Amino acid sequence: MALSLTPCHAVAWLLAWALLALPCRAQAPADELAAWEAQVQALKDYGTRAQLLDFLETGVKRQEAAGQARMAAAALLELGKQLRDEDGPRAEQLLERGAALLGQAPDPALQFRYRLLRLGQLKARHQFEQAVAEGNELLATARARRDWRDELKVLLALEEGWEQFHAFSRYIEDAMRLAVAHPGDRLTWWARSEWADRLRSEGRRAEAERLLLEVLQEQVTAGDGIEQIRSLVNLGMFYRSGREWDKLLPLGPRAIRIADQLGRTPTLLPHFLCNQSDALLLAGMPAPALEMADAALVAARGAPGPTHVARFNRGKALNRLGRHGEGLAILEAEAQGPERWEMLNELAEEYAFAHRHEQAYAALQEHLQGLLKSQEESHRAGLSLDQALAEADRERSQRQASERRTQQVITAAVIAAALACAGTAWLLVRAARRHGRELAALNAQLRETAVTDALTGLHNRRHLLSRIEAHVAAADRAHRDQARTGMPPVDLLFFLIDLDHFKRINDSHGHPAGDAVLAEAATRFKGLVRREDELIRWGGEEFLLMTRDTPRDHAAALAERLRQALLQRPFQLPDRQELAVSCSVGFAPYPLGSGGSWQASVELADQALYQAKARGRNGWCGVLRLKPPATEVPSCSLEQAIAQDCVVALHSPSAKPDDEGSDQDS
Repeated sequence: MALSLTPCHAVAWLLAWALLALPCRAQAPADELAAWEAQVQALKDYGTRAQLLDFLETGVKRQEAAGQARMAAAALLELGKQLRDEDGPRAEQLLERGAALLGQAPDPALQFRYRLLRLGQLKARHQFEQAVAEGNELLATARARRDWRDELKVLLALEEGWEQFHAFSRYIEDAMRLAVAHPGDRLTWWARSEWADRLRSEGRRAEAERLLLEVLQEQVTAGDGIEQIRSLVNLGMFYRSGREWDKLLPLGPRAIRIADQLGRTPTLLPHFLCNQSDALLLAGMPAPALEMADAALVAARGAPGPTHVARFNRGKALNRLGRHGEGLAILEAEAQGPERWEMLNELAEEYAFAHRHEQAYAALQEHLQGLLKSQEESHRAGLSLDQALAEADRERSQRQASERRTQQVITAAVIAAALACAGTAWLLVRAARRHGRELAALNAQLRETAVTDALTGLHNRRHLLSRIEAHVAAADRAHRDQARTGMPPVDLLFFLIDLDHFKRINDSHGHPAGDAVLAEAATRFKGLVRREDELIRWGGEEFLLMTRDTPRDHAAALAERLRQALLQRPFQLPDRQELAVSCSVGFAPYPLGSGGSWQASVELADQALYQAKARGRNGWCGVLRLKPPATEVPSCSLEQAIAQDCVVALHSPSAKPDDEGSDQDS
């Protein structure tokens, strides 16, 4: 069992440190603020999150009571950053309070820090145009001062999360050039580690490993133990992704030795040791996995999260070493509470390893029930894209584990058949096969459930994400080979469809009525699409249609058919009332210009959808192609691209503006 310490989490955590934990700038007094920042950094390195938040909350109250606007602003900014992911509205309030205090006691360093945090907020809200504008303004300020550190901080803030925000990936190379020019610095260590993760994602593993090892050697030379452990975390994730177990094996003991030299246990250490233990279990090395789990228990000092994971991994290691009773007892004790169902798939695998097949099968059934219940709750809560992707990764691991368990059950039965008398063996084999068939059926159900929206029966985002690369590759090949083959190129067309005023339906008629409208709209849309097309429940009241082999000149006609599908007759609600429902549609093709991505096409379709709504809803708007001499997808908004005559765009005749509507009521 691994703690949730993914490369993206590590990146975000390190970026927060890079932006806020460095010494303050020369323009601001360095006495009290520098001492306070040292306390904050010590808590990040060695304390718990609860201790850090308590320190910040107390500091805000104390400094505000004492009238220390500058110090109160620093505490508010740090507290807002810490709460950004778990309580966005409160974090925003805290940051604005800090900005107001800076108006009373101006401080260039803290004002720069606030603007960096605001930049992150804009990206999180997908306000990309404003983020780019503010980021470029900050860059210009830093470059005018010839302050390479501030310039690098802005570049890092802009490129953070490039996996999700492809529009910002261009800042990575600028950041790397600056980092290489200033080696031996904590900020540039982080930047180069981020670059290594980019190289790894592109398959350039040798370059990535060399860069990570160079950074680690600089940290050893500088005697910076905390940063060495952070580099070992990055190397551990790198070697695990490549299943290079021999290189991964010595990292845990090395981190323990560094912590011993520091004389204190860094907060990061137990998390790292838990993940090392989990990786070694995956590698089939239970003895060193047990050592890492035991070391994690010591380092955790009773902290609930890492202690639980370390105990769970300890139980798995003991079971794999043949100490079944001891190991399974630990696993059963840890697999309790409201999240029990999430651990049951791993527990089932351990039961199967210990040849306790009935218990393995029962655990799998309970796990599936929990998964289905969780998906239903997630649907009602409305998962964000990031959450959906994380859930898809977890479910993929669960499916693979279930398939391994099925094979283990059948293999165990066959072995038993060879050793037992014929009659008993046949019963065992028959039972194993029955369990295998049932497990296969459960796996099939699990696979389909994982990619299907429960309400509409349509596929969901994770289904599209699992197939989109093959569609994109086919379109790229067709366009690349057009001159040679003489065949018309294959286009992908993306249509985003949003039900108009859907919030009113829920508010006026109740959520059951809204669910009925969504289900009926999905049925009507399905009647228009072909088997090779992908119709997706994109989220909320929004659908995405991706078509193949449809000439882009036919896009407007298809958009009109989608619109008419809802207007052809009223929707009947559960209380037998009839309701007229309309939709707005935005569309864009792929490929569109050199270097454009399918995500950029979806983003254009989304902007076109917004244009359709702005024109009065119940209509469509879309992009067909670039207008010469333009050759690249415009970086500006669609509205600006149309005004600058960069794209060929179409729209339906404007519907009568809806005076009762609002931008919030879609």
